[in-house]
Amino acid sequence: MRVTCTLTRLPRGNWSARHDSRDVGQVEAQGLTREEAIEKLKGEIRYRLELCPCTVETYQHIEISIVESPT
Repeated sequence: MRVTCTLTRLPRGNWSARHDSRDVGQVEAQGLTREEAIEKLKGEIRYRLELCPCTVETYQHIEISIVESPT
């Protein structure tokens, strides 16, 4: 599954990753590095998609397309 996120460098040097879609909803994660923010975002998206135990999807292969946000 491929999702698009917006990556923003915050004023104190942290990073914010955001995603918004009808399937997942609005998700935001922050981290000390860009990689940490992206991994946290993936985890949150995976959690939301797997929330319904009636599906057999595991969503282990979530691919993030990054759009850099101008600061």
